[in-house]
Amino acid sequence: MARLLSLRRLRGFTLIELLVVIAIIAILIGLLLPAVQKVREAAARMKCQNNLKQIGLALHGYHDSNNYFPQGQTFPTGGVAEANWRVRIFQFLELGNVYNNVNLADVYNSTVLSQLVMPVWKCPSCALPETQPASWVTWWTNHSHMVPSYQGIMGAYNPANANQYGSSSYSASNYGGWWCNNGMLLWNDATKIADCVDGTSNTIFVAEQSGQVRLASGNGAPDLRNGYYTPFGSITNGATKGVTGCGTGGCGDLWGTGLTCNAYAINNSTAPAGAGFTWGGNTILNSFHPGGINVLLTDGSVRFLTESVDFTILGNACARNDGQATSLP
Repeated sequence: MARLLSLRRLRGFTLIELLVVIAIIAILIGLLLPAVQKVREAAARMKCQNNLKQIGLALHGYHDSNNYFPQGQTFPTGGVAEANWRVRIFQFLELGNVYNNVNLADVYNSTVLSQLVMPVWKCPSCALPETQPASWVTWWTNHSHMVPSYQGIMGAYNPANANQYGSSSYSASNYGGWWCNNGMLLWNDATKIADCVDGTSNTIFVAEQSGQVRLASGNGAPDLRNGYYTPFGSITNGATKGVTGCGTGGCGDLWGTGLTCNAYAINNSTAPAGAGFTWGGNTILNSFHPGGINVLLTDGSVRFLTESVDFTILGNACARNDGQATSLP
């Protein structure tokens, strides 16, 4: 009998032993969780890079078919509701059925885009709403269009030195900020590979815009991705060849979607001129990837660019023809 009682005592755990086991398990989970998160983020970053590669192939497919890249924003008939560069390459992204059901002159009212989330346009690391948030809505009805994670680059502008990338390479917007024409995807104008005189491997074509502007306020902040009205639309201004016809001083109402004239650092925490609203020309390039963003170069290659990159080098890389063929770090 005494031996049986002894065996029963051996099979049990004291409260202290149980607490020790729980503590060990908690420590192991604490050690493993960051590793799991790193693996998950690495996979998401790779998927994001693959998305950009597909977009690069589609842009070059468009060029092969038309001998030029699509206009970034265009204003022939529909104005800001006109399809921008993203829609123009749908058919080269295995989105032909969507393309065939879009009214290119009025993407805003194209019902096929309502609540349609296309994986190739979404960075898996993005923690923001997939479609236009209600906080962006003002005078227009929200058709819940997807907010893509990738923004076309129309060039670079330096607020501290307006003529750094050319004395006639920008137009001032009446809302603040600037449009520019020294990149590869332009307002009311188109480029060819031959126009990338600084080198296709040195010039950014498309970049991530899938994060938050942490210290900004108003107009839906901190979510200030360019996506007002419809992220697949164009621009309100019909100036001939965009900046060329408009001039540096501006030329009336000027806002649109799909493009950024880069004027600020990657992951900038504030929203200066042209970046503090979702229809601006200088919205911030950012992401939820730790430390930087993915970018597509004009040669079709993709790389990760850190937020610490020198601003001058970043600007040179966004401009196709400033004579500064600087290799990205």
